[in-house]
Amino acid sequence: MRRGALQQVTDSKEKKPFHHPTKPYHRRKPWFQRYDFILGFLALIILYAFLILPEKGQPSSFEWGLIILFGLLTLGWVAIVTLDPEKPAWLGGVGAIGFMVVLGWIIYGYSGAQWKLLGRMFFNRTLMSDAWGVLLTGLDKTLALFVISAAISMVVGLILAVTRSFNNIVLNTFIVAYIDFFRSIPLLALVIVVYYALPFLGIQMGAYMAGIVSLSLSSSAFVTEYFRSGIESVHRGQVEASRSLGFNLLQTMRLVILPQAFRVVIPPLTGQMVGLIKATAIVSVVGLQELLKRAQEIMEWKTNPTPLFAVTIIYLIILLPLAHLSGILEKRMKKWVKKKA
Repeated sequence: MRRGALQQVTDSKEKKPFHHPTKPYHRRKPWFQRYDFILGFLALIILYAFLILPEKGQPSSFEWGLIILFGLLTLGWVAIVTLDPEKPAWLGGVGAIGFMVVLGWIIYGYSGAQWKLLGRMFFNRTLMSDAWGVLLTGLDKTLALFVISAAISMVVGLILAVTRSFNNIVLNTFIVAYIDFFRSIPLLALVIVVYYALPFLGIQMGAYMAGIVSLSLSSSAFVTEYFRSGIESVHRGQVEASRSLGFNLLQTMRLVILPQAFRVVIPPLTGQMVGLIKATAIVSVVGLQELLKRAQEIMEWKTNPTPLFAVTIIYLIILLPLAHLSGILEKRMKKWVKKKA
């Protein structure tokens, strides 16, 4: 009996699968995550689009139900592909882009919108054929206005932030008042005051100079706070260690504090520069013929709003790389903070 019982125990142990402790246990995938089901589901959606979907135009209530069902099926397929962590990342991206294409196709085909009239009114390429040169002259002024204002605001902001870190009560009072005032006043009001009010005080400025002064004053107030937060992020022990090595206050600031502060400040500073280049459009209220002002002139000349959409495209071409750069810098800053910690 003992031998038989021992044999049964041995047999039961042999039947149990052995899993290596260092290797993960791979369960069988659910049926809806297998490639054969995903490909079959995709084929079903394609057949549905060609055989069941109604023709373009104004669909009836029943046809709208078919269209909504098609959208839900497409969304379900995208969810299956995207939410599976074992699927490659590019497949999820292709699925998301495909869903956006399908959604746009449904809107284009069944919304009943007057697409040709919309294109003539807002995306008239023939009208813009002889207007791009005028817009580019305005773009030159916009970029020059941005570069000069950004450089001045960076220099002024850095000087004010460093000065504030010295903890002089008198200087800090004026710096805080400067920051609070120019961060609170709307930029549009500031441009109008600088251009129209200062001549009564004997200070004459053209539209270009008034734009530079207004943008620099407003932006430098924000930049000062960014630099201040970066300076305060440096541990106090490093300052004390540098002073013990014989560095004076300026050497400590230049060699120890600012190199570390810049790594923290770069991401929000990039975002501020993105906002600054968009804010240059406000200077058009005082007659500066920058990009937006040129577009308004062409719009009045052609009696068509297409130039404004052309300006939107130009701003997107300029700002999207800057926004992407800001994201990259922010990720690098987080990695640097983790390594430092």
